[in-house]
Amino acid sequence: MADISLAYLDQPLNNVSLGYRNADFVAPRILPFVPVTDRSGRYWVFGFEKFREYDTARAPGAEAREVAPWSLSNNPFFCDGHALKDYITDEARKSAAPGAQIEVTTVENLMQGILLKFEIKLAALITNTSVPQPPVAVPSTTLSGTSQWSDYTNSDPIAAIEAQRIVIEQAVSEMANTLVVSYPVHLKLRQHPKIIDRFKYTTLPAGFPSEQQLASVFEVDNYIVARAKYQPNAEGQTPASALSYVWGKNALLCYVPSAPGLRVVSLGYTFRWLFGAPELGGVLTKRYRVEWRTADVIEVQTYYDPQLIAPLAGYLWINAVA
Repeated sequence: MADISLAYLDQPLNNVSLGYRNADFVAPRILPFVPVTDRSGRYWVFGFEKFREYDTARAPGAEAREVAPWSLSNNPFFCDGHALKDYITDEARKSAAPGAQIEVTTVENLMQGILLKFEIKLAALITNTSVPQPPVAVPSTTLSGTSQWSDYTNSDPIAAIEAQRIVIEQAVSEMANTLVVSYPVHLKLRQHPKIIDRFKYTTLPAGFPSEQQLASVFEVDNYIVARAKYQPNAEGQTPASALSYVWGKNALLCYVPSAPGLRVVSLGYTFRWLFGAPELGGVLTKRYRVEWRTADVIEVQTYYDPQLIAPLAGYLWINAVA
């Protein structure tokens, strides 16, 4: 069994892991972290009684109309463990150049691996269109040919997103506030004639609108460009000559609340177990000695469970561009 003893927690190195963030990772902005003190549990799911029309008329002396009880169910979560480790041999430590910060670099590499796995896991969860019904998958459309937003003559991404905005609002009573696009989609959108036309009386120094300007076009608070990449060939295989984008060529319109809360709609959350020390935010960094390797071990671990809470709070375009 893996050693998860808190006796080896390293506070200085843990501060490195907590402080290190790659701007290309967007997963926490889509399914925000919800800290939990237990590894498993359940969360409440409320019904839509607030939107039911009742006959409220009452004659003098008559009783008020009794409404049906409001519905309440719950769903489970379980935070799986995720960890990586690396060895720093005495020889490597001795030969490291001054200022190399060999331990800091090791922690950053390990944390990069954990964050990348989280990004890939969340992207796969959102883009999985084969989830059994009733609907627990994000509604989606696969574009092809002239419907793809890279077809500047026939496509209209603004109209496509506007059409789904009202669908989301009618489904969850919240207006979509976030548009997530992979970098290949972003490159096509910023040059799309129908988008450029919105700025025909505006100076565009770069020749195309900024991300903030694109957010205004699509009427979202958050226009998120997902640039994270990964090595598509499995560990042990010859590395591919080109990296792949984690989010492919997809686009996601969704509602993400400013903060998690009770009776708050959200596309989803990531439950993160605050194992051992809540003040560390659920990310633990350990350092311990393995004498037979003549080395110190640096290990980073965390526990989480990303879940789609309200899949109808989003809409996905698969292969949005060619």
